[in-house]
Amino acid sequence: MREEAFSGVGGRGIFRRTEVLPLQGPMDLPVVLFLLWGLLLDLLSGAVGSILYRVHEEQPPSTLIGSLAADQGLPDTGHLYKLEVGTPYLRVDGKTGDIFTTEIPIDRETLKDCRNKGKPCFLEFEVSVTDLIQNQSPRLIEGRIEVQDINDNTPQFPSPVLSLSVPENTHVGALFSIPLATDKDTERNGVADYTLTAGPEAVALFGLQVAEDRGEKLPQLIVLGSLDRERKDSYDLTIKAVDGGNPPRYSSALLRVVIADANDNAPQFEKSSYEAEVAENSPIGHSVLQLPHRRVTFSTANPMQDQQDSSQQSYYDSGLEESETPSSKSSSGPRIGPLALPEDHYERTTPDGSIGEMEHPETGRQFRLLLHLIWQGNTGSSEKLAKFRS
Repeated sequence: MREEAFSGVGGRGIFRRTEVLPLQGPMDLPVVLFLLWGLLLDLLSGAVGSILYRVHEEQPPSTLIGSLAADQGLPDTGHLYKLEVGTPYLRVDGKTGDIFTTEIPIDRETLKDCRNKGKPCFLEFEVSVTDLIQNQSPRLIEGRIEVQDINDNTPQFPSPVLSLSVPENTHVGALFSIPLATDKDTERNGVADYTLTAGPEAVALFGLQVAEDRGEKLPQLIVLGSLDRERKDSYDLTIKAVDGGNPPRYSSALLRVVIADANDNAPQFEKSSYEAEVAENSPIGHSVLQLPHRRVTFSTANPMQDQQDSSQQSYYDSGLEESETPSSKSSSGPRIGPLALPEDHYERTTPDGSIGEMEHPETGRQFRLLLHLIWQGNTGSSEKLAKFRS
């Protein structure tokens, strides 16, 4: 072996080049063996390899995980062990190399490298070993601990009260997704099933179907019967999520099914015919008739309005709910329309046909009302018939 020293480019550094020369004779062989032995010792003074242990999470303090001395075939005495990486979850006995848990439990769900469900969770550690007898440089032992899951978490719904809107005209067999429960544990100890509890009024109307997508349970509400919002507008059910642990953990939530309104009822008056008396000298805007059920008011109007097209003299129900609010061909919203008194009460007759229209904007459902108007004048009274159609 020959070493040469030479300067680098620009004289910025000194570099060494070592050449291995051919053996010159039998005296050179011991030298080579000595060098190889030194190289082996250098390798042994470094990391000796990776070790794998397994332990369940949440173990009590001082639970034995593994013994480095026994696993590495080292003597029971004469070595010093020191934990370099692994605190605060681990501690090492300095004399025996035994690895224990500490007062801080190993919680699988809180370890940053264990957030992905379905994948193994590892806690890495490094321990240095010093041979006190030979007074050599410390050796480094690297290892990993697989933290195995236990059923220490309960499934949780996003809210204690879950709301689900179902239209009343929903056909039987329709499915509606229910908000999922989540469980921090792995698949085996995660959410395994759902159950639904319904009262007497809802048991024949709603059921539960649990689908599965890539191992995840998906609860779905299934409609079993016909719904009628006018009969009952909401139902309270109980949804329960159960995990796969032994014993299993579970939690429940209130599932409130709100029946959304659909246009399945036509507007109606209490009676099919109403009668009112109108004096011939009634002022403009005088109230002629107040319909009790739907709060529709007919009033007198300016005679000049009599020339308007009859479609402009529309009458609307101001007491309907929003989903039942009617509209007309001449207006986009509800209003109370005037009933115009003819200029000549005795020669003119009420037009034969529709003086107003009321229909639902979606379905065009209509209802009709006959309004008998009796004009009270100086020469007597004359009965005229107006049709209110909608």
